[in-house]
Amino acid sequence: MPNPILRPFRTLQSGAVVLIMALLLLWPIGLAAADERSELAAAFKLASAQYQVAFKTLETRGREETAAEVHRLREAFQAVIQQVDANRTALGLDPDYDGMLMQLDVSMVGVMLVIDFGSREAARDALAPIGQSLAELEARAARRE
Repeated sequence: MPNPILRPFRTLQSGAVVLIMALLLLWPIGLAAADERSELAAAFKLASAQYQVAFKTLETRGREETAAEVHRLREAFQAVIQQVDANRTALGLDPDYDGMLMQLDVSMVGVMLVIDFGSREAARDALAPIGQSLAELEARAARRE
């Protein structure tokens, strides 16, 4: 015969089992999102490092070398865009994020044009805000954790 004193605890016990099962089911989703965030963070680190190389090349080398480094920067940034596109739902980024990515990509194209047709000073002025924009985008993606 069941003990009437323990009956309320059985309800709590079954509720705890349901809660534990729900957490266990959500655990792989959380791990997958963490992997996707770490891949996105790595892509941002690579793009930021390439930005530093491009900026230093602008200061010390000629147009052709600078244009090549900015082209590599854009390629590194394309990896960021691919990570965002591939993992959009898991990353949970706001709708404005895509527009910011596109705007930064267009800015890089603009920098390449300025390098080809403009002065070193104009290229510096066009390239400088890209580093700040990269940092802002990376910070916004990291805040979603």
